[in-house]
Amino acid sequence: MNNMVEHRFDPESPGIVLFVTVYGADNKRRVKMVLDTGSTFVLISWKIANELGYKPAASKEWTHITTATSVIYAPVIVLKAVATLGMVVNDVRVICHNLPDTSRVDGLLGLSYLRNFKIEIDFKKGILTLI
Repeated sequence: MNNMVEHRFDPESPGIVLFVTVYGADNKRRVKMVLDTGSTFVLISWKIANELGYKPAASKEWTHITTATSVIYAPVIVLKAVATLGMVVNDVRVICHNLPDTSRVDGLLGLSYLRNFKIEIDFKKGILTLI
């Protein structure tokens, strides 16, 4: 694993979108996620969780999350790993919830992943740094 990675992004875009690999026990999936420091957890859809071999409906841990329009009750599962920009974190807690089709991303890259790093976001230069 690298100690530091820089990623250039368009500072005028509505969000910082990253390609993220999410891992199940025996397979993985590459998805588009928006970096979200306001999200406590990484968020993936029920479909992606099922494709990775997880059974969100059977999760023993559920939590309330506040969305833009409501408060919902959603399952929490633990992914084998989450990786982006070469930075891998094992055993990441994620929420399973379907984003609206208009979001144009597959999930949110929240604090359950991001807390493992020092993060610098330079909007003037359009550079995200994970250390």
